[in-house]
Amino acid sequence: MSRFWKTGSQTLAGILLVLAMTASVCFSHTLYMNVVDNEDNTVTIEGMFSTGATAAGLTLYLEDDKEKVLKKIQMDEDGEATFEKPKVPYVIFLDGGPGHTVREPGPS
Repeated sequence: MSRFWKTGSQTLAGILLVLAMTASVCFSHTLYMNVVDNEDNTVTIEGMFSTGATAAGLTLYLEDDKEKVLKKIQMDEDGEATFEKPKVPYVIFLDGGPGHTVREPGPS
């Protein structure tokens, strides 16, 4: 095995292979948010990762157009939250940590 790592091009190929594998792990789970207007002045948010894991326990923020937090909501054990629509235009922000956030205008 030591002969394999002695040549420069093989070392570079090995490093690139490790980086490619690391990148695929880093981007292997994306956070998604489904916004449902319940037509009764409430909105339901369903949060999930591309791995199939729910967004259970994540924090959901409702922000006005100046990014002032109007409401902070904890997602339930199923990765869902239902809230009354704010009376002002708002943005829904689901925070799954660095690199795992979703922001979408809320239905009026």
